[in-house]
Amino acid sequence: MRVELQPAYVLHARPYSDSSLILDCFTEEFGRLSLLAKGARNPKSRQRQLCQPFQPLILSWQGKSDLKTLTHIELQGSNYQFLQGDYLYSGFYLNELLIRTLSVGDSAPGVYQLYRTALGELLQQAPLEPALRRFELALLAEAGYAVDLQREADHQTPLRSQACYHWYPEAGWVAVPGDATGTFEGAHLLAIGRDELDNSDVLKSAKRLSRMLLKPLLGDKPLRSRELFGPRNHKGELQ
Repeated sequence: MRVELQPAYVLHARPYSDSSLILDCFTEEFGRLSLLAKGARNPKSRQRQLCQPFQPLILSWQGKSDLKTLTHIELQGSNYQFLQGDYLYSGFYLNELLIRTLSVGDSAPGVYQLYRTALGELLQQAPLEPALRRFELALLAEAGYAVDLQREADHQTPLRSQACYHWYPEAGWVAVPGDATGTFEGAHLLAIGRDELDNSDVLKSAKRLSRMLLKPLLGDKPLRSRELFGPRNHKGELQ
């Protein structure tokens, strides 16, 4: 099978033999796939600089096996895109989320557009925490793990801003006493549902919610990209 000129991103690259790379790519139409970039490790190879994460690319490939051969690669646009600092680490986090949650060969055009939007926010150095939370929750929705942030478990009673809730995966939000452990404030859930993520307490709840919902998809193996953020000093800066 030969496929021509598909929009794509490289999520991860690893060495293969002395001169080549295996690319884990994410395409708009074909989802994730593995491509062999022959000669891409050669210092004189034109492919070497292009086989990097976060660059919008146009790819062509051929082959019948799970590992297909890259036949063409070009930059989509005229300029390379570079992330720095925490925005770079966050980009690696997005890539690892996609690798861990998407199956190879499953088309996911909705997720592809979410990824493009999230990368755009990182490149523009938009507020980081809201951008990551939006991507996580939207990714969960695309994967079929959307959470109703308007109604209680009976799907009729609206969430109450003054109540506290516990999440039951097979049912939904159930009101519980405020001193119960692992609860979410109704006001925070409603704010997350309205995409109002400019409050630090709401952001903390959104982070806790997304990690709770992602856990069944990610399993017990920790995300390596989270280690890149490292310890923080009293100003919140990387040490």
